[in-house]
Amino acid sequence: MSSLWLGVGLLLAVAVVFIFIPFVLRLSRGELIREQSNVDIYKSQLEDLEIEKNAGRVNDADYAALMVEIKRNMLTDTQNAGVQSESEKSGRWMAPLLSVIMVVSSVLLYGHLGFENEVAIRDLLQRSNTVAFSNEDSQELLKRLNDKTQKYPKDVESWYLVGRIQFELGNYKEAVKGFNGVLINLPNDAKEDQAVAMAQLAQAQFFANDRNLNAATKSLLEATLEINPQETTALGLLGVAAFDQKDFLNAIKYWQRLLGLMPPTNPNAVAIQGGIDKAMSQLTPVQRETLQANMAAKPSASIIVTVDLADSIRSQVPEQADLFILAKAETGPPMPLAVKRLTNNKWPVTVVLDDSMAMMPALKMSNFEKIIITARISKSGVGNTKPGDIQGDSGVIEVSAKKTRVLIDEIIK
Repeated sequence: MSSLWLGVGLLLAVAVVFIFIPFVLRLSRGELIREQSNVDIYKSQLEDLEIEKNAGRVNDADYAALMVEIKRNMLTDTQNAGVQSESEKSGRWMAPLLSVIMVVSSVLLYGHLGFENEVAIRDLLQRSNTVAFSNEDSQELLKRLNDKTQKYPKDVESWYLVGRIQFELGNYKEAVKGFNGVLINLPNDAKEDQAVAMAQLAQAQFFANDRNLNAATKSLLEATLEINPQETTALGLLGVAAFDQKDFLNAIKYWQRLLGLMPPTNPNAVAIQGGIDKAMSQLTPVQRETLQANMAAKPSASIIVTVDLADSIRSQVPEQADLFILAKAETGPPMPLAVKRLTNNKWPVTVVLDDSMAMMPALKMSNFEKIIITARISKSGVGNTKPGDIQGDSGVIEVSAKKTRVLIDEIIK
């Protein structure tokens, strides 16, 4: 397989950004110390400590030790605050001094308990998108993340980062271990996160197996799409695997679904469309006829939409209102599936939305099961939502519904 398709496969990976904020970060922000009272800072520390414990990043022993230390510092500080100094000037000197002492003592405590690893990981992550980030830095980050997963095995963010970094380094078998760590420790009700991790695991397995989609990996991808039919990594990878196996019809099917989830400005859309075109060129005349017949046989979708104004906002609507009526998928692309614009001064108004209004061939109402119809009066005359616009929506409806009603009743703040 050419490097082009390897590039396409990599472009299909979901860019999941983790905001990694250890609770000691609060203590390093000078503006926070200046703006908050010391008591508020201690309370913030307690809240952050509780979050870290619930996330599995602080064990019971460390939690108890940190809790005692924070409360001791808070008690000492509040007692000192009640003692008046000999002069207001000396008081102004003491406040920042106490803050500095608090920060230094806390950092020393965190270091004693192993939290210097958190600080180092944070710093490495912050540098990871810069040119100064070297291969040695990657290895150091991996070592620290692996140490962290050993100490806090339920820390799914660290497991995920291990998987992503190992994947980017081409260590696919190690990436599999990282994503397995995510899935083992995710809560059962975290379905969306499970779908992301399953797709990433399948991708790592695919590359670890020399770009061969075995039965286990294929089943994992199919299970991913059952949870989230719009999971982009799963759709893209199934398309790549189908193309590799010369199953060009299925490659086109998966990539068309994927393309429908991307705005045209997405740079990956160009690569996906290139893959579709390449697959189309490989079809036999019979396959091409089959594809065209299937597309022609697919029923188009249309829905009658009646829009009216709520009495509470009727007086605020201009006489000649720019009205946008649009359909969007319940989940998936932000781009509308159908749009109707008109200038209206008579209410209610009724229009028909259908597949002929699609902005892209893959973004038709008939390609989705559930949609939301929104009606918006634009005071600026543009399609994007602006403060002061007035709108309402249908709620989630089946695309097979023949008609629906929308009441405009909300002013956008």
